[in-house]
Amino acid sequence: MLTDARKKFLDLLWPILISVLMIAGWELIVRALGVRSIILPSPSRIVETLIERHDLLLANLWPSLYLTVIGFALSVGGGILVAVLITYSSFLRRGFYPIIIVSQVVPKISIAPLFIVWFGTGAVSCLLLAFLITFFPMTINSALGFQSIDEDIHLMARTFMASPWQVFWKIRMPNALPHIFGGMKISITLAIIGVIVSEFVASQQGIGYLIKLAGGMLDTPLMMASITILSIAGLLLYGLIALVEQRAVYWQKSSDISGSAGG
Repeated sequence: MLTDARKKFLDLLWPILISVLMIAGWELIVRALGVRSIILPSPSRIVETLIERHDLLLANLWPSLYLTVIGFALSVGGGILVAVLITYSSFLRRGFYPIIIVSQVVPKISIAPLFIVWFGTGAVSCLLLAFLITFFPMTINSALGFQSIDEDIHLMARTFMASPWQVFWKIRMPNALPHIFGGMKISITLAIIGVIVSEFVASQQGIGYLIKLAGGMLDTPLMMASITILSIAGLLLYGLIALVEQRAVYWQKSSDISGSAGG
């Protein structure tokens, strides 16, 4: 137990140490070369901006986070539902897969202006773009988990007269959970990207809008502060999903869980 706790501590300490060294190097280089804040603000200047403009930053962070979470939740629900349908129906699988792939191949930035025409500038356009970006990894990962069950276990369950509902909840769902959480980890980061991109084009609030506004005023410290607070929020959301994963997929080792995210 002590060894495991020490390993977890070292795993957490190492990236923190690397980050601190990189930030310190950034600070030293900016100060030594006398780089102006309009080109590249120092970390200390970014922290000052975070403190001085916290009201503005937090006011614009909430709309972005709200749309991110809603778009992410819709993609999780919709992705799992479609994954179940294409798992149990080859007819639907042949019909849905090309549409799902096309939705991923089309550049999302090119769709944002269309959403403005169809739904106007506001939350709906941002939400739909976030959903469209996150839907693909959720569907593909979930379908992979549902379809990759051990056929011997499936056959044994049918031999013992297990109903399709029991097979789904007792075999397919536990087998798919690591894949589902892997898709969720990917989707939460993509949801943030989708919301920010849509805010660049079709919103009057949010971190994306604030970054665009700060860029127009050549306020680089505010731009960097906006990116920083958004990154922190994204890390917290990702960490929350990872924490839930550890509780839900308790029968797998942490290394196995981490590996599923890249699948």
